[in-house]
Amino acid sequence: MKILMADNDTDDRLLASIAFKKLNMAHSLDFVTDGQELMDYLYARLKNNRPLPDLVILDLNMPKKDGRIALKEIKSHDQLKHLDVIIFSTSTYERDMEYTLGLGAKSYIVKPTDYNQLIEVFRAMCDGLVTKPGWQYSIQPRARAH
Repeated sequence: MKILMADNDTDDRLLASIAFKKLNMAHSLDFVTDGQELMDYLYARLKNNRPLPDLVILDLNMPKKDGRIALKEIKSHDQLKHLDVIIFSTSTYERDMEYTLGLGAKSYIVKPTDYNQLIEVFRAMCDGLVTKPGWQYSIQPRARAH
């Protein structure tokens, strides 16, 4: 499973790295530190015909381009809109939840403060993909039959 996490908090990235290593579910875990870097990463993968991530974990409050803007850009791009994006934020604002889910985020998770809860949150994220019918590593959009 290829996971891309966009989060500007160094501690959150470190904890995610440790948690996913402990879970042994991600065969690739990459990090970007803001929304602009996220979009640059995705566009470079498209340009170079490289596999896209199976899951994007997206923080909302980041510099340069926040997660709301990045999510809107992803979901409005024909070659990216199929991506599973999970919002992973400290924001508990109902309007953030409604807005991002309305744009097409797969789910909205408030970052837990406890490490064991974090492990369980990441396990549930991965289980949600692994058990999805037809799921396979590095899903690419399928050509539509006419």
